[in-house]
Amino acid sequence: MEIILSFCAFSFVASITPGPTNFLILSTSHQFDIKKTIGLIFGGSIGTSLLILITGLGVGTTLNAYPNIKLILSLAGGMWMSYIAWQIFNYCPDLETGLQNKNKKNGFFTGFFLQFINPKSWLMAIAVITIYTTQIANYYHSLILFSFIFMLISVPCLFVWAYLGKITKRMLSTEQHLIIFNRILGTILFISVWYPILHSI
Repeated sequence: MEIILSFCAFSFVASITPGPTNFLILSTSHQFDIKKTIGLIFGGSIGTSLLILITGLGVGTTLNAYPNIKLILSLAGGMWMSYIAWQIFNYCPDLETGLQNKNKKNGFFTGFFLQFINPKSWLMAIAVITIYTTQIANYYHSLILFSFIFMLISVPCLFVWAYLGKITKRMLSTEQHLIIFNRILGTILFISVWYPILHSI
C-alpha cells in the first residue's frame, strides 16, 4: 500500500509541474475555452500511461539500444512542436469581432503523440519502471496498475492548467496584453521542448 501511495505522490508531481503538455493546454484554454482542451488533456494522459506501459514491456530498452533512432524521433517531434509554438507566438484574436481561428486548436492526437517525442516523458516512464514496478511481486499486474493510476491522477492535474488558461483570458482584456502573453507562452513552450532534447544529445 505504501508503494502505491508513494507512486500517487510521484504521479501528481510529474503531472502538475510545468512541461510542454501543460503549456500547450494553458495556451489552448486561453485562446479558446476549457472545452477545447478536453481532447488534448485526455490525449496527454492516455499517451503518458501508454508510454509507461510500453516502456515496461521493453520498448524503452530497445530505443536506448539504438540512440540514433531515438534522436531522429526526438528531433522530428521537436520540429513539429516548434511549429505549434510558432503558431502560439503569432496568435492574436480579433477582440472587436470576437473571431478566433478554431481550426488551430490542438486536440487528442497532439497531446497523445507529444508524450512520445518528449525526453522528459521517457525519463519519467523509465523512473516508474525502475523504482516502483520492481517493488511489487507481480510485475505485469503492477505495470498495468501504475499506468492506470497515472492516467487517473494526471487528468485532473492537467485540467488545473486548463483552468489557469481561462483565468488568464479573463485578466488579459486588451489586444496588446494578449500579444505579449502569447509570445511569452510560445517562447516558453519552444524552450520546454528543446531544452530536454538538446540536453539528451
